[in-house]
Amino acid sequence: MKRVVICTLILVILITLASTTVLAVNTAPYHMKLLAVQENGETYTGSDADLFLELKAGSGRVFLDTFPLTKMDTQISTRFAKEIACKHFKLDCNNYDFIFTIKARSNIIGGPSAGAAIAALTTIAILDLDYNKDITITGTINSGGIIGPVGGVKEKLEAAANVNLKKVLIAKGTSQQETFDKELNQTKKINLIEFGKKDLKLDVEEVIDLDTVLFHLTGINLNNNKVKVSEDTEYKEIMLSLQNILCGRTEKIEEEISQDNVIFNQNLSKEIHSRKEKAINASNKGDYYSAASFCFGNNIFIKNNYYQEKILTKAKLINLFNILEKKTNSLEKKLGEQEIKTISDLQTLMVVKERLSDVKDQIKKFDAERGQLVLADMYYLLAYGEERYFSALSWMQFFSMEGKKFKVDKDTLRDSCLQKISEAEERHQYASLFIGQFNVLNIIDKIESAKEAQIKGEFELCLIKAAQAKAEANAILSSMGLSDDNIDEFIESKITAVEKVISDNSAEGIFPILGYSYYQYANTLKKSEKYMVMIYLEYALEMSELSIYFPAEDELLRKANGTFQLKRDYLLILVGFLIGVLVTMIIFIIERGWFRRMPKLNFIRKK
Repeated sequence: MKRVVICTLILVILITLASTTVLAVNTAPYHMKLLAVQENGETYTGSDADLFLELKAGSGRVFLDTFPLTKMDTQISTRFAKEIACKHFKLDCNNYDFIFTIKARSNIIGGPSAGAAIAALTTIAILDLDYNKDITITGTINSGGIIGPVGGVKEKLEAAANVNLKKVLIAKGTSQQETFDKELNQTKKINLIEFGKKDLKLDVEEVIDLDTVLFHLTGINLNNNKVKVSEDTEYKEIMLSLQNILCGRTEKIEEEISQDNVIFNQNLSKEIHSRKEKAINASNKGDYYSAASFCFGNNIFIKNNYYQEKILTKAKLINLFNILEKKTNSLEKKLGEQEIKTISDLQTLMVVKERLSDVKDQIKKFDAERGQLVLADMYYLLAYGEERYFSALSWMQFFSMEGKKFKVDKDTLRDSCLQKISEAEERHQYASLFIGQFNVLNIIDKIESAKEAQIKGEFELCLIKAAQAKAEANAILSSMGLSDDNIDEFIESKITAVEKVISDNSAEGIFPILGYSYYQYANTLKKSEKYMVMIYLEYALEMSELSIYFPAEDELLRKANGTFQLKRDYLLILVGFLIGVLVTMIIFIIERGWFRRMPKLNFIRKK
């Protein structure tokens, strides 16, 4: 009988161990070397640090512990990097909590430069991949899985050599770096790839995206499918309609001018015709967004010159601005009744609100400064405001577009707004370190506009302003180190990355109407305005990745089912454990013969 008891006890132990097996996740930490810089008086020196990641059963939360403490931007970068990795490789991250630890020997300069390493290690951990620990990456992680440049690369390479790393991956376009030569007392350019091989016995390679990083680390190509961008049929139809409305408006304005007997000089007429030709050429190529943009710009140009030729009085201007304000307020009220169910709905609301915000800015400027403004400035404010309003009205058509359903409520909008502001501030601070605060004033203005919108509860406006600010900061950072020799190659690599993001989102039923529109416009400009191409490609990336901030309805359902299953597993384990204990107690009582010793109960029937 003792054997029975022993077997039962073993059974209980096995059931207890089973609970750990069912619910546990591999908690062995994954590790990667980080490279950083630290202040040493007036100079910087390279430093290494250690990044660890543990996975626990959970719900997608991110925890970060650092020794010593780092700046808040490192925490923001960590959350964003994890989300980008999960989205980029379609990883199932909702069943885990992510516990990151960064250990350094001394205080290091804060910043997003660990973003690429965090995204890479997240991917490795979720897929439990074998990887080369003698390789690391120093770079930011941007929307679309693009690797962004960081500072102090030469010093970081020296730190890598000191800890015997074999290879360091750096952002594409950053292998040329200026450094100060103390002996010559002047700045000179060095090739970091040659410097690493010759002076440090270290391989240095440029990478453009997270796919390439993972290939170097693991030898596995996780995204080897050929990218194909397909234009959504419904988007094409709506954008064609929008183009026809804006370009048709050009003809209506010209008719109004003709009826008013206003005649432009030859130079103005030639410029108007040239702009119309651009729109026609874009339309003939099927690029309806670019055509609409050219017509929009032409409409402002024509109206501005029309008002100047007509010489409107201030009284007439005041009346026209009052009419514009009433129409704007009416459209805003209508927007408040619009139900947002898809990312297409959200992007439509964002772009309409942005345009109406621009209209209100023109009205505000006119009201505040009309005593100081010359008439020519007032004409432009009115022309721009009126056409911006008309553009907002035209974009309302996209509310009819179908798409995958998401949870887009006030709470998720507020959270996404705050997250995007944090990301934009982080990138702005990083960009200002390289080129100074004066050169990023436009970015600051957009961040301030986003914060103002957030305070007013206009979270959609906040989201688009903050996304634009972040994109412009990324464009500045990406353009550093580029020259006429390599900018075209970099732009093509960036276009490929944008195409992948658009393709991936389209496959999930989330066609990014703004991301695709900016992508088309960037392609139109790439022969003539290369820096503007960089900005619009960054816009495309930011606007194509909005879904990472909003849970899809089917994902919420799967998560709820997963939570139910987890609770059910716990319950079954607990029941099994209790049954085991109960069986053991019964056997133990029988073994002791306690039932035989219990007094018999006599029931006497009363007569």
